[in-house]
Amino acid sequence: MARFKRYFPVPYLILGSLAVGYGVWEQVRVGRVSLAWMGAILAIAPLLIFMMSLVVIRRARTWRNEYPILIASALGTGLAFLYYESPASWLAVGIGLVPAFVYVYWYSILDRSGSSIQVGGKLPELDLVDAEGRAVVPTPGKHGLYMFIRGNWCPLCMAQVKEISAQYRELEARGVEMFLISPQSEKHTKALAARFDVPIRFCVDVGNRAARKLGIEHIGGVPFMMEPLGYQPESVLPTVVIVDPERTILFADLTDNYRIRPEPSTFLAVLDARG
Repeated sequence: MARFKRYFPVPYLILGSLAVGYGVWEQVRVGRVSLAWMGAILAIAPLLIFMMSLVVIRRARTWRNEYPILIASALGTGLAFLYYESPASWLAVGIGLVPAFVYVYWYSILDRSGSSIQVGGKLPELDLVDAEGRAVVPTPGKHGLYMFIRGNWCPLCMAQVKEISAQYRELEARGVEMFLISPQSEKHTKALAARFDVPIRFCVDVGNRAARKLGIEHIGGVPFMMEPLGYQPESVLPTVVIVDPERTILFADLTDNYRIRPEPSTFLAVLDARG
């Protein structure tokens, strides 16, 4: 079922936008305010606005359950059926209430059952290359912070990269070498490195080999219709790992929700606790 998630976001944004537009047009056409259509719009708009806001506002984390979206969608659906009018009432359910619950409790959830990352264990050697195709070799004697991101297309990942870029001096002062890793192309990785002009190792996980070695590959993780932009369907589960110079894992964030990422202060706290 997880591989079908890629077909949710873009089609929903298209259908939701069309449904809201149709609801507004229907009221203009008949020349009156329809409470059923107002309810349908209220049911559909919250998730639509929320998903669009992720692109505009660029947040690295949100509320886990997003109760405001669910409550607003439920109230809108109730209003649409209280003043029943077809197809408004059914659109409120089919493109409003149901997708809201699907997004929060199905689409957002990540399956971590295959991960082999364990705090206290060893991080294996990873076959990575930089944006120029050269092999990436960690600097001996340094701690390593490995951040696996889904790609430039993911607004939450980009917000997370922005946070770590702003923090790089503090991490560097603690002897940490930072690796930003994605299965996206060298072209996209080069664009990412140019956007965040900081001394971070921007790496390409060719063929998702490193992700598979760690059990954090995400089959079908890239949304449907992103292929024309140069992205392959397979992605990686958002993951952060901190290791010591011997590659012993000191910290691992294996979030089970793609909207929940670790606070940047967490990394400093882990390192300071280890002296």
